[in-house]
Amino acid sequence: MENNGIPFGTPPTAFMQTGNQPVSLNQPQPVSFDDSSTTDNAFSNSTGVPAMDQSDNNLPPFGGAAPEVFKRTEIGAGQNNTTTKYAIFDMFWLINPKFYKKEQPTQNEAHIVVISFNISFGNLRISYFNLTPNAIQGNLIFLENLKRTVSGTIYPATALNAHSSTRLATTCIEQLFRQVPGASWQQERPVCVIEKNEQKIRFTIKDPKNGAYFYDFEGWQYTAFHKALEFSFTKGFELMAQQHLKN
Repeated sequence: MENNGIPFGTPPTAFMQTGNQPVSLNQPQPVSFDDSSTTDNAFSNSTGVPAMDQSDNNLPPFGGAAPEVFKRTEIGAGQNNTTTKYAIFDMFWLINPKFYKKEQPTQNEAHIVVISFNISFGNLRISYFNLTPNAIQGNLIFLENLKRTVSGTIYPATALNAHSSTRLATTCIEQLFRQVPGASWQQERPVCVIEKNEQKIRFTIKDPKNGAYFYDFEGWQYTAFHKALEFSFTKGFELMAQQHLKN
C-alpha cells in the first residue's frame, strides 16, 4: 500500500541548541498532498507579510547572470549591533509553483525562497519572501521589491542527514561556539524543521518574533534543495577553508 507519509518524531530535547528559547514545535501531522484552495487571482493580494498572531496550528500538515560571490553587510549577531561583512552568495531563487498554476498559497506559505551559502560560517541560509505587486515584471524578479518574512540556517551535519535520508523529520541543529549569558539574540534564533519523503521536502522556519512560515520543495525544486544540501558538505567545505586561510 502506498504511503506518502514520513516517520514523524520530535527530536530529543537534549539535542536542541541552548541558544534557542522554547518555541512551540507541535508534533507534525500525517502528510496531506491535497491542495484544494485555488483562485484565479493567485498572489494578487500579496502586498505584505501576513498577520502573525496565528499559532503554528495554522500551518497545513506536511503531507540572468551567474551567481557572484560578494560581501553582504549585515548586523553581526552578538556584536552589539555592529555591522559585519559576510561572504555570501545566492544559489537558487525559487518561485512558488502555485504562482504559475494560478493557485492561492496557503497561509504562511512562502511565495519566494532564496537559498544562499554563507562561506564565512559554512552553512546554508534559507530566506522566505512574500510577493508584492511590483516584485515580478515579465521575466524579471526584483529582490528589493519582495517582503522578507523569516530566514533560517542549515549546517553541514544536518544537511548530510537530510540528504542521505529517504524519509525523516528533524530539527536543524544550530552550531554556536559559546553561550553568552543574557544575550537576547541567542534566545531569539529561529528553529528550523526539515520534513522529507520521496516526493516532497518541507522546510519550516519558526521565528520567535515573526512567526512560522513553510515551503514545500517538489519536482525540480526538490532536486534543487538536494543539490544545495550536498554543496554545503562538499564544495562548501573547500570554500569555507579558503576563506578562513585568507583571514
